[in-house]
Amino acid sequence: MEIRRGTLRDFAKVVQLLRMVFPQDEAGYYWSFLRFDPFFRPQDVWLAKKGKEVVSCLWILRRFFSDGGRVLLGGGVANVATHPAFRGKGLASQLLEEAVDEAKREDFSFLVLVTEIPSFYERFGFRGYQKWVGQVEPEGKGEAGLARTKAGEILEQYEAFYRKRKLLVPVRNHSYLRGLERWNRYSARFREGENLAFWGKKGKTIGYILPGTQSIEVFDLFFEENPVSVLSLLRAFGKPVKLFHHPEVLSELGIPHVVDRETVMVCPLKVFPERLYLPPADYF
Repeated sequence: MEIRRGTLRDFAKVVQLLRMVFPQDEAGYYWSFLRFDPFFRPQDVWLAKKGKEVVSCLWILRRFFSDGGRVLLGGGVANVATHPAFRGKGLASQLLEEAVDEAKREDFSFLVLVTEIPSFYERFGFRGYQKWVGQVEPEGKGEAGLARTKAGEILEQYEAFYRKRKLLVPVRNHSYLRGLERWNRYSARFREGENLAFWGKKGKTIGYILPGTQSIEVFDLFFEENPVSVLSLLRAFGKPVKLFHHPEVLSELGIPHVVDRETVMVCPLKVFPERLYLPPADYF
């Protein structure tokens, strides 16, 4: 068994494995990182290879995080997969150990991931951050809606919103935002039938929303308006709204919230990232 960093030549085999393990996501999801992620490098894919086949893999997606006063290099642990015939052999553990050691050598401040199996990652020094979701019940007949908005408006308001609240969030620029929209369109998380998540705006409120048949999911939301006005906007969508956000923002809006089934986990390498927040729109 060969354990090593990936190369461009390995990438098609990596995608083949991921499509088998995660059939709900299209191949375009993985190829879009190669094409559109300004920070992605094929050597940030760790893999186990048996002969010519990739049988296990793990990605580290480089991301800068900022709270307005500092910029930290973080790594998103993503696309952890092992072929069913090779499970139970500790391959994912070996890949994660290699990735953590290399991240330390490369001066990463921390690693972050999203999982439903936190106990596996706790063994490697990861600590859990709870993920929160609030639900807003509709009022009226659905007269509200968000018009699609441009990258410039998104980036300016995003930075100001989170900086004001002193939350450490991913740095977004035009290239990254374009990539995020590209790879998310192939992810089952941000798609329901023909409906795709999109950035929309009304007044001084911007959201990344997925309009579904039964409900509307909001994966990021930032605003300059009075919280009462924002809550009224959400209620006017005409369907129940699931808003995934930082608990302080949910409380600010007066929205009751509960812990979601997924957990955000952090492995501090140089520093413990206080007040880290990973918006679901940026999930990997």
